[in-house]
Amino acid sequence: MAVGLFNRTIAAAMPFVPRPLVWRFSRRYIAGVDLEDAYRTVRELNASDCTATIDVLGEDSTNRDEVKSAVDLYLKAIRDIHAKSLNCGISVKLSELGLRFDVEGCRQAIRTLIACAADHDRFVRIDMEDSSVTSVTLDVYREMRREFDNVGIVIQSCLRRSEQDIADLLDEGVTDVRLCKGIYVEPEAIAFVDPDEIRNSFNSLLEQLFEGGARRVAIATHDPSLVEYAEAVIDKSGVDEDRYEFQMLLGVAGTLRRELVARGHPLRVYVPFGDRWYAYSMRRLRENPNIAGHVVSNLLSRS
Repeated sequence: MAVGLFNRTIAAAMPFVPRPLVWRFSRRYIAGVDLEDAYRTVRELNASDCTATIDVLGEDSTNRDEVKSAVDLYLKAIRDIHAKSLNCGISVKLSELGLRFDVEGCRQAIRTLIACAADHDRFVRIDMEDSSVTSVTLDVYREMRREFDNVGIVIQSCLRRSEQDIADLLDEGVTDVRLCKGIYVEPEAIAFVDPDEIRNSFNSLLEQLFEGGARRVAIATHDPSLVEYAEAVIDKSGVDEDRYEFQMLLGVAGTLRRELVARGHPLRVYVPFGDRWYAYSMRRLRENPNIAGHVVSNLLSRS
């Protein structure tokens, strides 16, 4: 309890820590600030039998210029990934494409990216954000999957609505889902807050997806208990390798990642990069205050 309180206190103080020190923590979880950094990281992951997904750091664009910059960067990434023969796709937050102020413009932007990715045989994951945009994000995904088959969505097990959302998506047609716990702080009325409830929901939704015939399920977790449960379900149900993959974030649970690959499971690593690394780092600390204790330990032990 005392350790947890200490870590939360340190996490709350991190915004006052000089950026160069925060970068020392962040460098483990972020490929770098430009695309070349991301490509280098993807090559290393591919060499270790992992696929990858490039994620441009950024969300909640406030004007069309920011949206255009994001679209241009993603288009370059898609073309370069293909030209460099990297085993990699992209992940996009719709708020970065203007979802919160121009839904139609956002639809046009994500359609442009998915069409380019289809031309280059690449996959686009539409990321999920907080509950205020869950419904509209799912609606945009539904529209895109009617036109393209190289697009997927994310479902968060913390949300109480997720069982119905999955049922609806499966009833409506072919679907590709990334299942994760969810990182956003939500009201208890709409989200599970107890960790065991969130884990139970994750396991139940995973079975629902496999039994319901989802085309592909991305099992996104670093939780060993969830990984163990997923492996048992895959083994018991005889799920083919082309119907699932495990997914992890760069710099997290490296030992578990290597163990899964060694056991023959397909595994993808998310590779975030960009000049908005600071905001991403602060969010990671809010999500997991325990990281703050490690940051302080690393800083105190530096030579």
